[in-house]
Amino acid sequence: MEKRMMQWLMVFLSAMILAACGSTGTEAPPEAETEQTDSPVDTAAQEKAVMMANAKTHVYTIYTDFEQGSGFLFNNKGDILTNAHVVRDATFISLVNSDGQEFAGKVIGMSLDEDLALVRVEDLAGKEPLEQEMEPVDIGTPVIAIGSPENAANTATEGEITDTGVDFSEVFVYTDLYEMNALIKQGSSGGPLLDASTGRVLGINSVMLEDNPEIGYAIPLYLKKEMLDGWANNPDPLPDSQLVEPSVKDAYFEEALLSSFIEAYYDLLPYSMNDEELNYYSSYLVPGSQAVEAVDSVIQEYSEEGRVFDSVVPEVSSVEIEGDRAYVEAGAVFNYHEANGETGTIDHRRLYTVVIDEYGDYQIEYVEER
Repeated sequence: MEKRMMQWLMVFLSAMILAACGSTGTEAPPEAETEQTDSPVDTAAQEKAVMMANAKTHVYTIYTDFEQGSGFLFNNKGDILTNAHVVRDATFISLVNSDGQEFAGKVIGMSLDEDLALVRVEDLAGKEPLEQEMEPVDIGTPVIAIGSPENAANTATEGEITDTGVDFSEVFVYTDLYEMNALIKQGSSGGPLLDASTGRVLGINSVMLEDNPEIGYAIPLYLKKEMLDGWANNPDPLPDSQLVEPSVKDAYFEEALLSSFIEAYYDLLPYSMNDEELNYYSSYLVPGSQAVEAVDSVIQEYSEEGRVFDSVVPEVSSVEIEGDRAYVEAGAVFNYHEANGETGTIDHRRLYTVVIDEYGDYQIEYVEER
């Protein structure tokens, strides 16, 4: 996606360890095949879809005068958790969310020994963070690593925990790490590691070994929670004289970002049509708006007992931007099969009014039939 921002030189931390720094483009989880039966669709695929939909509005690509990395919302004070090597020695920090909106941040706490830092973004205060796992997990736990590897936002890779309690020391001192086979790359550092069965944050994606890039390591969040809460409650930012205020754009619409947003929304609808309780799409709607009622009505209309929706093919036909609102006309073909094996399609077309909420996220305010 286009961004009016300089690409900054990436700095390697050591010869042995490549810091995995975050990503800014959405890569949806692979679709699971659905058998022609009356059984529900693959629940694992549903869980991955909702995790991506939910996590995308909590994960940020971080830019400094030296690095590009990843981070995620840690609390409701607007604090973004990342690795210290992403923001160390930075004179300015800017962050970009999945909808291309830019923010300015300040480091309020950092441990160069443990490779962790907390960046406060005042504009995000009040936004609720992802759920966090405060207990250790076992080897074999399925995981999803999210970040912006090589500046590709909201990229997700899947794997499992392959070892726990791993210690090593190079530039930083790492103790009790989670080892995983979910791939991370340069730019993934600071992104969240999610438990694929619960959606909770397990840790902070931090390093990969140069001589074994198939294995990555994450710092368990539960071990650092007390230290991080201490930074949040007693912030210690650098003096303003040592910082440069980054130039960030005001909230804005961009055609490619709006198209990507609507396509991601459409991808979630089949899950709710198979089970109305799985309202993953709700994070894309302005709470209490006409859009909520309109989309709920569509879900009820299309859902029938024994009907299973297999896939969706969305297509954005036009985007118009008028001040603080954008109008996106889009449609989709929903493919489904009945319990008796018969198949069918539904051609769905709507005009969506999109706004930007107080946290810089695109949301649908109004839905009109076309």
